Amino acid sequence: MAKKKPSEKALNIDNILFNCRDILRAARNSGSFFEKRDMMLTLVFLRFIGEKYDEGTERLRQTLIEQGLDPEDENIRAAFFDDATFTDGTYNLSKEARWSTIINTPAPGLNVALDTALHSIATGSNDLKGCFIEGTFTTRNLAPNDIKKLVDEVNKISHKAFGEEKDLIGRVYEYFLKEFAINATKEEGEFYTPHDVVQLIASMIEPYDGTLYDPCCGSGGMFIQSAALVRSKQGDINRINIYGQEKDAATYRLAKMNLALRGLSHNLGETNDSSFTHDLHRGLYFNYIMANGRGTLGQTA
Repeated sequence: MAKKKPSEKALNIDNILFNCRDILRAARNSGSFFEKRDMMLTLVFLRFIGEKYDEGTERLRQTLIEQGLDPEDENIRAAFFDDATFTDGTYNLSKEARWSTIINTPAPGLNVALDTALHSIATGSNDLKGCFIEGTFTTRNLAPNDIKKLVDEVNKISHKAFGEEKDLIGRVYEYFLKEFAINATKEEGEFYTPHDVVQLIASMIEPYDGTLYDPCCGSGGMFIQSAALVRSKQGDINRINIYGQEKDAATYRLAKMNLALRGLSHNLGETNDSSFTHDLHRGLYFNYIMANGRGTLGQTA
């Protein structure tokens, strides 16, 4: 009997993420653990922000059709698509920043195309400024075959392919944070907080409205879990004002990416800095304060 060919349904998210790690381990010039992590998370960021844009423009198309307008009309496209405005946290992307452009770029030009996308995003949105290091991919300059394999693997990580995932973005980010934290030493300054601990703290605090502050916010996991808790109670996340601070530069960038992808407005300060030596939110009062590990946990009256 002939063997059955593997189907698309056989795709496993953990296998894809492991393949990405494997590609980076074998590639020349891929850098340290943290450089690999940052490169991987930046790619995932571009993938998800691009997918959100595609979904947002498709919803806009359907809305226009329902209103009797032709989305292919030149004037309609100029009015609604050239400088599209979304109300759900979706960011308008220039052509060079879209995932559809990146995935169709020939392998020899991928490193440049990826950095061009990052530059376009960083200069096009104040919220996304400082999320990543421009020049990430041309600096590492992975071989065409390696960067192409990596991009093709990341392309498989899609809400359309894994619609049953409750929180696909969180799943991907948590995987790489956890795996690279395990491979790194504590002396390198990285700490990974397990998802269950973050969920427990958010459940204890119950920040349903007001100002929420984390003085050592890491990758923003507590903010994200708090937002998820609010949503589960049919609350309004727009009633939460997020403030935070993070000392490590790479983790600060990751927090901004993570929050931006989820449409959560935030104030993490103009740059990374230690809340113990340089409080970027001095003089402000908060309804809720949450932290763990090197910080404190509490709730104001």
